[in-house]
Amino acid sequence: LLQWEHYLSCDGSPDPTVPQEMNTFMSLWREDQDEGIQLVMEKGEVVLKLIEKLEFLLLEASPNEITEEQRVLYQEFILQLQALLHQKYNQATQNLLKVTSMYEDSETGNMHTVIKDKNATFCIWVNLKKKPRFKNHMFQEAGHGFDLPKSLALSSVAVRVLHTRYDHVSPLATSLNENSNNTDDKKETEEEAEKNSDVLEEPSQGIWLFLMCSTRKVLMLHEEAALQEEPSGREEAPRVVDLQQLVPVGGVYHMDALQLPPQAQEVRDWSMVELLDVGLELYPYSPGEAEDGTQESVQITLRLPDNVIYFEVPVIARWDPAGQQWRTDGISNITYEAEEKTITFGMGAFYTVALLQDAHLNLPYQAWELQPIGVDEGLFTVTAVFATIQIQIK
Repeated sequence: LLQWEHYLSCDGSPDPTVPQEMNTFMSLWREDQDEGIQLVMEKGEVVLKLIEKLEFLLLEASPNEITEEQRVLYQEFILQLQALLHQKYNQATQNLLKVTSMYEDSETGNMHTVIKDKNATFCIWVNLKKKPRFKNHMFQEAGHGFDLPKSLALSSVAVRVLHTRYDHVSPLATSLNENSNNTDDKKETEEEAEKNSDVLEEPSQGIWLFLMCSTRKVLMLHEEAALQEEPSGREEAPRVVDLQQLVPVGGVYHMDALQLPPQAQEVRDWSMVELLDVGLELYPYSPGEAEDGTQESVQITLRLPDNVIYFEVPVIARWDPAGQQWRTDGISNITYEAEEKTITFGMGAFYTVALLQDAHLNLPYQAWELQPIGVDEGLFTVTAVFATIQIQIK
């Protein structure tokens, strides 16, 4: 069915089930290193559709429809496409940073721009003049902003806020936990299994949904373990997010401080720029001390997505690439404005962050109703704790 739909689409995109087409598509895109942000966004929509098709195939295909080798191959394609898309955003950012002097703001002398589509919002600010009074900026078109410490305001640095409405980060933590759980299961002895037989085992997400609908006691027990402290000998261990309880909602915000590459120089009728072998480089920032003796922090303001409803104050978590997990430490001074749909917080460094909500906030469901509204049409209504959801069936 998927191949037939691809054949009828005739849009020039590769067939995600044909390895030769996928490898050619990715290889050709890797070779094109002169794209701008807008072109990356357009190509990114094709990539996201390919990922969606592969994920649908992995979820819906029965064991006799695809082999285990094909399943592994499709999973690898998904990871490669996700990594390639982010790599292209970095390349396009680097290309833009080479010509920042051409887009100076007449008022501040710095450069800033916002480029967005339905899948991502790209915001960048470049500190060309290095004046302390211009240490903060608000991207009006996006509603995001920041306030830098004085040390960064005097540096040749660029600040990028890339908001992707998709989440290609959390699956990395999920896959790591699954591998860890599989290893632990193999090491568990029969005696330990008998000893802990009275302890409720953590079910998979699908089974967990059924239990949450039927048992309020289990919900209360699981809520108490929403954030687990990582075992450590230190007094205050970093708080690790339990993705069985809290889930990212509204996408992911990639926030980076970037080094400026050599700028283009106009020589007569020529534009000359030094080319470096290195790619996009992060600015090596370490927070200093403020005048009151506290640690300096970067203040961030995010405008919440209009298509997301937050029933409670979002939990802000940062991505730890080394541990492959979301953490809540390193985030401070959180201010949530529900009416303005903004949230402001401080960070000791530049992180990739997400806004999380309780995955079981609307559980247990209160009632459901299936009502006919016409010939071969129906309205399915689910009443939850905080919301009523209606699904029209045709």
